[in-house]
Amino acid sequence: MLLVPFPIGAAGAALLRMPRWGAVAVAGPIATPVLGSALMQVIPDFYLFGFDEMWTTGVWVVAGVLGYVAAAWWARDRWAAITVTGVLLSVHVISGQVRDPLNEWQEALAFRRSGIPLLAPEMPGYSIMRAELWTGEEDGTAILLEYTRPNRTEVQVFLRPATAATPKTACGSPFPVVRWGTDGVSCTPSEGDRWIREDSSGEVAAFAWHGSALVQASGMALTPQELFALLDSLRPITAAQLARV
Repeated sequence: MLLVPFPIGAAGAALLRMPRWGAVAVAGPIATPVLGSALMQVIPDFYLFGFDEMWTTGVWVVAGVLGYVAAAWWARDRWAAITVTGVLLSVHVISGQVRDPLNEWQEALAFRRSGIPLLAPEMPGYSIMRAELWTGEEDGTAILLEYTRPNRTEVQVFLRPATAATPKTACGSPFPVVRWGTDGVSCTPSEGDRWIREDSSGEVAAFAWHGSALVQASGMALTPQELFALLDSLRPITAAQLARV
């Protein structure tokens, strides 16, 4: 695929009778991926905002047009070549510099727009290592928070709107269903409409409402008391804090 644009570009430049079409045929396929990769780093994240990934192909169409315009200008003379090369290098460098701040801003915006209460546990010894918005799931949208405990085992917390399900229903069909399944697992009720699920694999999960959020917390070799303590420690957190994880 990296080689295909060269003969196609050469044929197009020759048919259009562009000046120095040979140089354009070489420079165009080089300029196009430089511009395309730069644009891909600054466009909205299709996963976070629910766009169809196919729309990103439009970025490469735009990059192709701009790339060959830049190549035609580059081929005019030495100073034009220096100017175009400098602009392309600047675009590449600048896009790399703004990528992380822009991605962080997009993630914070997506967290705020999700409609899911923004909460996070505050437990001594628990270190957050992952915060993601899960979209496009058959069983709805959720925020995933992943923590490590002092003994290095992992704990996962999924946050969903309280209207997504009751704790009892969520226990019978944890999020995401594709990972957990629903076959023959019993759920045990606890005080305050809290439910515990213990899988044969050794994973234990707790389900409860916390204000306007439905919370699911799970991990290996955890006791119900530890999971309930984790749920009790939930506190509000900002979208910007989650995006920085």
